[in-house]
This record gives sequence, structure tokens and C-alpha cells, in this order.
Amino acid sequence: MDIRYGLLVVIFPLGAQATDIALRPEGEGGGMLSPVSSFFKQSDIDISLKNYWKALNEEESGEKRIHNAWGQGAMVAFHSGDIAGIFGVDATWNYVIKLGATDYFNSRGVLYNSGQGNKRSNASGYHKFGQRNLRLQYTQDDRSVKARWGWLSLKDIGVISDSSRLSVTTYSGGYSRLAYGKLSLQGARVTKSMSRSSPDSEHFLTNDKKTINALSSLDLRWANQMSDFRYAWGESSDYLSRHIFQASVKPTPTLTLNSQLYLTRALSHYREMPEQQKDFDHRARHFTIEARSTTPFWQLRWAASYTRAAKKSGVGTYPFHMSKNSRGTFNGMAKAGNDYNRDREAVLSGLVGYQLTPALTAGITGSIARFSYQSVPVVTGEINAFTRWIVHQPSSKVLSLSAMVGPGWSYQTLNGKTPKLADGRPIRAKSFASEFILEYKFKGL
Repeated sequence: MDIRYGLLVVIFPLGAQATDIALRPEGEGGGMLSPVSSFFKQSDIDISLKNYWKALNEEESGEKRIHNAWGQGAMVAFHSGDIAGIFGVDATWNYVIKLGATDYFNSRGVLYNSGQGNKRSNASGYHKFGQRNLRLQYTQDDRSVKARWGWLSLKDIGVISDSSRLSVTTYSGGYSRLAYGKLSLQGARVTKSMSRSSPDSEHFLTNDKKTINALSSLDLRWANQMSDFRYAWGESSDYLSRHIFQASVKPTPTLTLNSQLYLTRALSHYREMPEQQKDFDHRARHFTIEARSTTPFWQLRWAASYTRAAKKSGVGTYPFHMSKNSRGTFNGMAKAGNDYNRDREAVLSGLVGYQLTPALTAGITGSIARFSYQSVPVVTGEINAFTRWIVHQPSSKVLSLSAMVGPGWSYQTLNGKTPKLADGRPIRAKSFASEFILEYKFKGL
């Protein structure tokens, strides 16, 4: 029996994903098919096995803490053919096994926290149908309409995004996209989510854990081969409102210049929160300029960023996400191992990579940042070495290995990101982070 039909019996009744929507002609790969039979004959199944280890040693609380999580995951993704070239189904199933954990494992986003707190005994594996949705699409010349409904992954759709470890963040709701030539408009409205490390369906929450009804977002983009301009708007109901402006141009085939502006405003439910729960008082802004250069052997990326997030009590921060239990669109280098999003913080970031062989790349990446607290300068930073090894094998098989390791320096905190001072100086806190990922993909079975 064709493996696609066997796995369809398992996946389709319960549902699961769509990470790429591509219109395939009805008779692709053979003769003409009936509108219904194309649903099966043109279906694809992708399988991946991923081993993920992520660790952090830090002392920002004043005591040394080890955050360590190690798991093995399996993923089966079904992408149906299109009925009459218009309707289809996507579904993804994930299974994760716990291999190891310490206290504070939950900060790594790899394993499921099955209890209260961050005790290692709470670490466990999980399984879920994380993505399951119906899709609609129609394309004619350079015009297209696409829509999905159900549990979806949403990567940088307006102000909403996802994140992946052994599974991907998913949302319950709807998505649609209209495109005409170089211009596109897309939007989404979602009401619940499933974390990248959990099988639980959860409501969006404010910082003081009150329910948010929905996240809504729109995204307008104009792009060609040499430039890309984007405006996004989004809102978490009565909590936060956000605007994102991004512009990217390519003055030469190897050089890309990029600027990003993120504006966030407090709405009624945010303003009513207790002061200690707030990231900022009324408004927060983050600005980034960036240059990327790519040649046959070298990859270079440099960025400068600045944040304004005023807060009366302590150090304010720019919130990357629109709520708890969601992920926000943010493409700047300031979101790194130790996020650089404090009020009046300036940061310089860089990445240098070199292709040693067609399959192997190695390099270093790092950031250094500075802000002031009570007129005291505070400097933080990190530097990491990384490597990526990717081998494409026959029959659409891909084996990849990536690793990153390096130290960081920050400061001990009172609460949030407010420094603890001694003799008028911040108390230094060191850290050391590491990550290892081994993945084997079987595509298009």
C-alpha cells in the first residue's frame, strides 16, 4: 500500500498544518486527474526526525542556575492535492521524547512542563496534532487568492509569528492572502495557541494573566528582485497595538540594506495592569538598520539597534510578543541569546560565516550593548561560535547538523531587567549557552 494512504488514515480524521501553500496543476506528474482523485494522487508526506539539546548556565538571579533540556522529536506532515485545483487539507503530527533535563528546563522551550514551577521532575515528552487546517487557493496569471482555517503555523504574518523547537507554535483561527503582481495583502485572526513545547491549547494572556479574546493582524507588502517594502498592523484585543515598517533594498547583487521600525502602544487592559507587571508605561519603540553581504564563500551581517521603552519604576523593555502564549514578528539581531530591548539601549550586532565546503559552514556571531540606569552605564554582550553541516541525499533526503556555543556577560537583576547595584555599579553576571540540533528529513514521500 502507498505510504501516503496509510498515513492519511492516521492523520486526516483528527487533523494538523500548512507551512507552504503552492498551487499544483491538476495533471502534474501524469495525465489528467479527476477533481477528487487529485486530492490523493498529488498529495505529499514529509517526515523528519530531530534531536535537540539546549543549555544555559547563568547567574542573573544572584545564584548559579543551569537550564538544560534534551529531547528527540518526530514529525509527519501531510499536504493533500487540490480538489478542482482549489480546496485542500494540511495536517502535521508531532511526537517528542524526553531524553534529559535539569531544573529551569522550561526556559529552553524544548520539553513539556507537565506541572507547576520549573522542577526537573516536571519535564516530559508529548504528542499532538499541532497543525490541521483546510485551505483554499486560486491562481490566475499574476493574481492569487489563498486562505486557511483551523490550526495553523503563521510565520511573520503581520505582527504574529511562530517559533520552532521539536514542534512549531500553532494558532487556532483563520488566514487569508490576496496578491496582484508585486503587491500582496494578508491578514490573520486567531483566538488560541499551542506552544512549540506543549500539546495544550491555551488562551492568550496579559502579563497579569487575564484572558485576551483574540490577536488580529494585517500585512501589506510590495516586493521585486531588488527591493521589499512592508507595513504591518496588529492588535491583541484591548491590550497592545503595534505597527511595523520594514524596507529592504539591494544596491548590488551581493549587498542588502535593511531598516526596521517597531511601534507598540498600550491599550486599556494594559494601562489597568499593576505597575510591576508592565514592560513599559505608555509607548515602546525599537529601530534597527542592517547590512547583509553574501558571496560564494562569505556571509556577513551587521546591525545597529536602539530601543525606547520608558518606565517610571525600573528599566522598561520593548515586548517582542503581543501577549503571553503568542510569538511576535521581530527580524532584528537584537533578539539574541540575551535579548537587547531595554529602554535607551544601543546595541551593535554582527555575524561572520565562511563556507568551508559545499556542505559545511562555520562562523561567529555576537552583540555588545549599552544603556544607563540611575546614571550608571551598564554594558552587556555575548559571542558565539556556530557551525552548520547540510547534506542533500538522493530521494529528497536531507541530513543536517547545527551547533552553537559561547559565553555572555550581563548583570544581576532586582526584577525584570532592572540591575542590582553595589557601590554604585551593576553586579556582573556571567553566562554560557550551548545548542546542538541533528535532523534527518524525508521530503515528498
